[in-house]
Amino acid sequence: MDENDELDYLKYRLRQKCKHEAVPMIQIEFSINNYKQLFPNNRVKTPIGDYKVGENQYNKLDAESRQDYIGGMYQTLTEPIFIIEKKDRLISVIANIVGEKIVISTHPKKLKRVIEEIKNAADLVYEKPINGRTAGAENQRLAINDDTQLSKNIPH
Repeated sequence: MDENDELDYLKYRLRQKCKHEAVPMIQIEFSINNYKQLFPNNRVKTPIGDYKVGENQYNKLDAESRQDYIGGMYQTLTEPIFIIEKKDRLISVIANIVGEKIVISTHPKKLKRVIEEIKNAADLVYEKPINGRTAGAENQRLAINDDTQLSKNIPH
């Protein structure tokens, strides 16, 4: 299988995983108290590390009529199906600002557009394990096994 075939297969597999692993967005009442409970001290723990949530995220959700996304924002960050590393925007955007990774935006984006932003296998930095398996090497926090990660992504 050449590199283009591997990438096509990766994209196909991620689309299938989204179809089968996606769950309904949890509904949480939009309030500052609920926001602070979900993101204590403006922090959130993701499968690839602990991140700061941008100071204005609550106000941004409110101003952009995204109040219904508060539960989905938490869910997407704490239990993602996969994470890709891109500078472009996607469902939850985490930027590296002065050495600290900060959640700066959460917004809807069609699955097709997210998948198409994967230009090579190295863009995939996390993938939710299937069948209750662990995510591989804990220090890498990557789902490293034959059906979740291409061999070129496995650090040696």
